Amino acid sequence: MSRALLLPLLLLTGLLVAPSSATATAAETLLSQGRPATASSVEDASLGPAEAFDGDLTSTRWASVEGHDPEWIQVDLGTAAPVSRVVLTWEAAYARSYQIQTSPDGVTWTTVHSTTSGDGGTDDLAVTGTARFVRMYGTARGTSYGYSLHEMQVYGEGGTPGGPDHQAEDATLSQASVASNHAGYTGSGFVDYVNTVGGYVEWTVQAATAGPATLTFRYANGTTTARPLAIAVNGTTVNRDFPGTGAWATWADLAITATLNAGANTVRATATGPNGGPNLDKLTVGSSSGGQTFVVAAAGDIAEQCKASSSSCVHPKTANLVKSMNPEFVITMGDNQYDDARLQDFTAYYDKTWGAFKNKTRPTPGNHESYDPAGFEAGYKSYFGSIAFPNGKSYYSFDHGNWHFVALDSNLFDQSAQINWLKADLAATNKRCVAAYWHHPLFSSGEHGNDPVSKPVWQILYDKRADLVLNGHDHHYERFGPQNPNAQADPNGMVEILGGMGGAPPYNIENVQPNSQKRLSGTFGVVKLTLGDSTFSTQLIGVDGQVKDTSPTYTCH
Repeated sequence: MSRALLLPLLLLTGLLVAPSSATATAAETLLSQGRPATASSVEDASLGPAEAFDGDLTSTRWASVEGHDPEWIQVDLGTAAPVSRVVLTWEAAYARSYQIQTSPDGVTWTTVHSTTSGDGGTDDLAVTGTARFVRMYGTARGTSYGYSLHEMQVYGEGGTPGGPDHQAEDATLSQASVASNHAGYTGSGFVDYVNTVGGYVEWTVQAATAGPATLTFRYANGTTTARPLAIAVNGTTVNRDFPGTGAWATWADLAITATLNAGANTVRATATGPNGGPNLDKLTVGSSSGGQTFVVAAAGDIAEQCKASSSSCVHPKTANLVKSMNPEFVITMGDNQYDDARLQDFTAYYDKTWGAFKNKTRPTPGNHESYDPAGFEAGYKSYFGSIAFPNGKSYYSFDHGNWHFVALDSNLFDQSAQINWLKADLAATNKRCVAAYWHHPLFSSGEHGNDPVSKPVWQILYDKRADLVLNGHDHHYERFGPQNPNAQADPNGMVEILGGMGGAPPYNIENVQPNSQKRLSGTFGVVKLTLGDSTFSTQLIGVDGQVKDTSPTYTCH
């Protein structure tokens, strides 16, 4: 039977056959929609795992490669939660035999449902367990094709329907409008208030249970004058100033604690000053206990001069990984484009793959960005513009949640201006957790080896009790345990992740350094950072979708 004929029959079957369990109770919450997803394989780039968690039951889908068993797709819920139900909406290529598995870490799995008689359509499965990761593990296909899901929905307790983020552009607006003329926003745009008193943005927020919650407003204020908002939650109002962020493309977070009712809640942010409110990107609702996490994707040494039509070209594959992670933002640790990082090469290669995340990328330059015949970092600056130069400099900082991020230009570590700026920047932050990233690593077991140009910066960060450093330059993956700038193991030291496997040809491991806990050469992938209010952990996800390394969970200093 042709695949074209098979699909209508399976859809008809899904309409005639009742789900295998009762529908969700009112207390259930959809935990999986929009969360980061990975898979063992994809049939092509348009059928990635994120398509199975986008809320569309008919038009989009994930599909594995055809004719191969086993295959899997998994979702990261962001934090451990009680799971009560999994709903699979199959496309024509369904699973005859599969398991639903749960995991606390994406490594160790427990089977909570198993069948050998799948028939496609919609499978509504009652399950029991607590998990951060949930996956469908297919062991036998029902057709000659692969595995394909229109949607995989995980229900349980906690969170808010559809996830914790509420985009400002989807809210009710008064004397405000949706805009997209400044980079760095999430979703499809941001809200720009009219310059007058009284404009507002109003969200309806669902809560599974009554109690305190953290409401985090992501905003930008490109002026030096604070823009105040009156934040009303179910009629109870608190007033907050939203300070300047340095530029309209530089975003920051401001959080308040409020009490939510079980069910629907109204959150309104009203401008109280004559200049209106700041630009608002989104509202994030999290537990006041500090358990909310977010995901960041990171890699360096990315775009060779090749395209997806070449099977040996890697940067299209790592870009697909980033898409499946659905991160809050993307960090690059230099050498974004090879060989001389000219603007025309950025446009021809990097932009065709990683350019899909340009508006939420926070890049840094590498040595190859300095080789441009048009001038030092000329193509890099022309391509990224204010995203990479928010204050007219190639180094900058930004906040998200309880984290302060510092993006540095290691091509300029010999210049005092950046060093003095770094000291002042760290002195000014009040965030508990600090991460810094740049190109040249102080510690590396690869062909380039240790680069002492970074030691003064390490010392400054160490003295300020920073937590995490990310680098590139050597084309391998390496994870170091906490250490000080003198390569001594130190619980007060920083964790270094070397993630130079975004697409450039791999380098060998040559001289293993002290405190190096994991090294991989020839493995391409993307570093996945899971960051909480006071903790962090890292994983390397390979281009095959497999977890190649998982760090311990660290507590911020």
